[in-house]
Amino acid sequence: MTQSARTGPRRLRLPFILFLALIVASCASTGGQDKKREDVLKLSVDAFNSAFRCEEYTEAAAYVPADKKGHFWAEVDRFKGKIRITDYSLREVEQKDKSTSANAILYFQFWRLESPTLQTVTFTQKWSIDQKDKQWKVSDSGFGAITKTRAGF
Repeated sequence: MTQSARTGPRRLRLPFILFLALIVASCASTGGQDKKREDVLKLSVDAFNSAFRCEEYTEAAAYVPADKKGHFWAEVDRFKGKIRITDYSLREVEQKDKSTSANAILYFQFWRLESPTLQTVTFTQKWSIDQKDKQWKVSDSGFGAITKTRAGF
């Protein structure tokens, strides 16, 4: 009987170790999904702003939800032929609301065609996951920080 008592806990040791490994793996995969979601968000932010910077507005519009397209094209009209974006960088991304929305802090360099003085501005873009196609979409581009406060519009 002593022998079976000794082998009993040994038999339970392997399933217990496997159980712990499964828990660790599931926690790691959840963190991996958050990291992947953040990476996809950063790529979306970069693609949108790069397209806008290069004046490829139709490409940028792919990252705008349907109900915000009118506002987006009005922003394009305020920029077109008046403001040139020379460079930008993504400073930080903060996911919120169980990773379905996020804020992206960006630094932009730009100049107006009528006054070629390089100006800079830091502002926040708001992003959210479109429930239909599960893609990140910009809900507020933040470009008003350029057109209203810095460019004299």
